[in-house]
Amino acid sequence: MWGLAAILWLAGGGALAASERPAPDPKAGQAAYGRSCARCHGAAGKGDGVDAKRFYPRPRDLTLGVYKFRSTASGTPPTDEDLFQTIHRGLPGTNMPDWQQLDEATRWRLVDYLKSLSPVFEHTPPSPVTMPPDPGAKRADLEKGQAVYQQLGCAACHGASGRANGMSAAGLVDDWGMPIRPADFTQGWTFRGGAAPRDIALRLITGIDGAGMPSYAEAVSGEDIWHLAYYVASLQEPPAWHMIAHPLRVSGSLPASLDDPRWGQAERTDLRLRNVVQPAGEWAHPPTVRAIRMQAVYNEDTIAFRLTWDDPTQEAAESPAPDALALVLKPADTQGDVVTLQAWPYAGAPRLDLCYWSAAGVSGETLAAEFDGVRSAPRWPATRTAASSYDDGRWQVLLQRPLQPQAPEGAAAITAGAFTSIAFAVWDGGNADARAVSPWVELSLRDPTRPSGGH
Repeated sequence: MWGLAAILWLAGGGALAASERPAPDPKAGQAAYGRSCARCHGAAGKGDGVDAKRFYPRPRDLTLGVYKFRSTASGTPPTDEDLFQTIHRGLPGTNMPDWQQLDEATRWRLVDYLKSLSPVFEHTPPSPVTMPPDPGAKRADLEKGQAVYQQLGCAACHGASGRANGMSAAGLVDDWGMPIRPADFTQGWTFRGGAAPRDIALRLITGIDGAGMPSYAEAVSGEDIWHLAYYVASLQEPPAWHMIAHPLRVSGSLPASLDDPRWGQAERTDLRLRNVVQPAGEWAHPPTVRAIRMQAVYNEDTIAFRLTWDDPTQEAAESPAPDALALVLKPADTQGDVVTLQAWPYAGAPRLDLCYWSAAGVSGETLAAEFDGVRSAPRWPATRTAASSYDDGRWQVLLQRPLQPQAPEGAAAITAGAFTSIAFAVWDGGNADARAVSPWVELSLRDPTRPSGGH
């Protein structure tokens, strides 16, 4: 049975067959580690490299021999194939990249070298798990999976709808006392060990050692493991990553509510969010806001944005740090190029156009050269909030703004037939020291004077 599971686990990974695996070469493995791994994991593998504090999650302390993503029972080390797959595929949602640019022989030598860093591999053999038969998507019972989700208390951390907003989510720490956050099951692209039902089933059986996620191998039947895995997979909302966003043009009035049926016709554009590293050069808290979804509808003089993002807690007017958002544009007279909001503001940074919304009921627009004062800066009512709602760990906000506002002076114009750079900054008041920012995306309004076959 395990032979089949191993084949599934390695499918698509491009691993060498055992007969093709090169003989161990400690010097070559150590050299490859020094070139590719030591900057994060440290020269001795203790997770203390020069960049370690800049990342969440922190790089693994390889000397402990504790690995999260394995095909082995909880408390046992990974197989060589598990280590190879982590090197080959990387860990999505983290700073651990894939290393497919390294030839396969080098990746195998890295496997041997990683094992040499911990005595665990000498004293404890891997214990591969046996995967129960997969019923397949057609026979998987999602209602049964939801019942198992409730039975096992998954919602306590992951939330009733899987949005990482459970009652216990805020207080989680790993085995070394570092704050951690549960996975948002709607964001399968962040699943480090894979987002397919078989990947999820494997996690349920093996657990995620060191992260507080136990093994459920003895808690429920193999059949229920699969029902739960398919249910968790069904919660995912496939992202729509675009470099160019095309708003929907309408005649007459714009949507004034979040449930206007015209939003169903508007293109979705999802943008990843990354927390800004603190001035000390390290993460203060785990990220709680990982992505924002934008939809836009416009008419001859105004544009409306429906913005959606997951936030595990609601901080509104009564909070000292309300949840907030800034839609960021580049004024026409911007000097120099702001390549990323991760680095802005900086010495001599140009002003940007910030269309601000706060859960405290404040909205408006201002030009500023930094974020910190935007909440108290004078604002012009060019941008206004038409509607907002928070439900089950999810914010939705509807902002309206003139295409060519008269104030504040120098405000960015959004012009048909041209690209307009736009980005977002999001503040989770429950994670007040963190600010999450998106990359730039180009907004493209169709020029009504030109024929078009679509956008």
